[in-house]
Amino acid sequence: MKSQAKNNIADPIIYRLYWSIVCRDILNHLGYDSTRKNKNILHEFHKRVLGYETTAGQSQEIMSTFVAEVLLYWAEKGWFIRNNRKQDLGIENEELSKIWDKL
Repeated sequence: MKSQAKNNIADPIIYRLYWSIVCRDILNHLGYDSTRKNKNILHEFHKRVLGYETTAGQSQEIMSTFVAEVLLYWAEKGWFIRNNRKQDLGIENEELSKIWDKL
């Protein structure tokens, strides 16, 4: 398990990013509805394949690394997963010069 640093709990925004944008996009790519149950199943998959026992109460560094590893895992499969609300669905189909400021 990745260790937890005391008094350095991750900002809740990183959890919101993961649960509301990242998980939703992955489930959409997989053809599943973005329900709480499906997000939990996906989250358990991420923890298992990336080697995390838990993400609850972790440091900002650990959670940032976890989210980055999730994004990289799916990028290796050829999927662009949004990591910012400014990024529109289907952004991966746009010309890079037109979306550079949103990346």
